[in-house]
Amino acid sequence: MRYLGFLTGADDISASIGALKRQVTGPVFRLRTLWRGDGKKAPVFGTIADPAERFRAVADFYGVSGVEIERRTRVSALCFWLAFFPSLPLAVGSLTFALTEHIYSAALLCASCALACISQALKFGLANYQFRTRSLLPFRDYLRDENLFPRFRSDRP
Repeated sequence: MRYLGFLTGADDISASIGALKRQVTGPVFRLRTLWRGDGKKAPVFGTIADPAERFRAVADFYGVSGVEIERRTRVSALCFWLAFFPSLPLAVGSLTFALTEHIYSAALLCASCALACISQALKFGLANYQFRTRSLLPFRDYLRDENLFPRFRSDRP
């Protein structure tokens, strides 16, 4: 029976339907926990001073393993670059529309899209920095870092 599903393509169809279902229900479950919550709060922000210990405590609280942290490091780096690259032509387009064409509505639209891309890139850059260093350091420490661009591998073993 399993071979019949493979030959007819039914396995691919059921896998696609399952992936679509997960894509639809995943954000709904995350939004539900955002508003309703699960009743559990991580009691580490007021009690632990060291950012690395806080990171470990929160990772243990949410059940995130070292392999998952490495995966999230790679994903956050990829998301940074996917958000950062569109901001460059949008910024150039904004300047072009404003300075040469004098189409200020298009310039404003390009500039606002570029700012949205840059804000997302900074968000993913901070997440990558926290995953790489495995500590919950604040945004100002990320900005003070010598290299704002994320890396695909963790700094810590």
